Amino acid sequence: MNQIFQKIISQKRGEVYDVAVMYSGGKDSSYLIYLLKEVYHLRVLAVMVDNGFEHDYTWEPMKKFPEEMGVPLQIIKQDKRMFVQLYRMLVMDHQYFQKNGVNHVCFICNNLLWCSAAKYAWEHGIPYIASGLSLAQLSSGRTKPLEPDLLANAIAERSTRMIYNNAVAGMKQTQLFHEDEEFRSFILSGEAAIKQVTTVYPYIYHSVSIDEQKESLAKRNWQPPSLSEIEKYMSSGCKIMKGLIYELEKLGIITLNEREQAKVMMQNGLMDSSNTKFATYDASKDVVNVNGDIIRELELRDFLIEQCRKEGRKYIG
Repeated sequence: MNQIFQKIISQKRGEVYDVAVMYSGGKDSSYLIYLLKEVYHLRVLAVMVDNGFEHDYTWEPMKKFPEEMGVPLQIIKQDKRMFVQLYRMLVMDHQYFQKNGVNHVCFICNNLLWCSAAKYAWEHGIPYIASGLSLAQLSSGRTKPLEPDLLANAIAERSTRMIYNNAVAGMKQTQLFHEDEEFRSFILSGEAAIKQVTTVYPYIYHSVSIDEQKESLAKRNWQPPSLSEIEKYMSSGCKIMKGLIYELEKLGIITLNEREQAKVMMQNGLMDSSNTKFATYDASKDVVNVNGDIIRELELRDFLIEQCRKEGRKYIG
């Protein structure tokens, strides 16, 4: 138990639950369930926000682990059409959101999942929501890394709100935001909630290696929400990550900041050197594949081909 984090998390108690964990079934959010329930003895609710792009094989292991831990699971199903429009906007109007060294598509999507979880927590008297963002992720883009002191959580929470506010400011420059009232309401629906519910970032105060996480979780019958074995599992990610993000990285529309974070984690002994290839990959030298199912579903194929031609990039398609 970290005494600083204990001080932060013990200020309030909820009506039925003390904290809602933003849950995906992956190692980071699953470990948070264990940490907050078994170490901090909080009444935990797992909250999964479904964007409509989860893999079919995700659901069974994702539902099983909270049950093993005796933690209820709340699945919030969002309108997939809203997320389709969101991803198209973040790609086709990327000039309003693009920031050097940042994967703005996943950052902004994660913010909207956060807003949905916060809205649910606020409506159900839950004072805290817990995010699985790591210290490396929260320090990304900062001039100096966050120090794990009493102020760090508030700084991280303020930074996350700023990402949301900046995203909304970018959206206000798009035609979609002004013309589609349903989409605009979807984007703004959690705006008040993120000010009312305290978001906590336990990984600021708990530096846990991937091997430690997986070893602890395996003892509690956790299975990865992916098709890989526990030993090889790193991250699952929704269909957007595997079907779109890597191609956007090749075009320079986003920067996969997870690669830089992997370098930091290896330096700090939280990830082994088997991930060197991932951390040092040069996307600018790879061929862009515009034939993927997700790219077709989002109707982004023609746009990406046009971008390839502008950039003089080779593409499959």
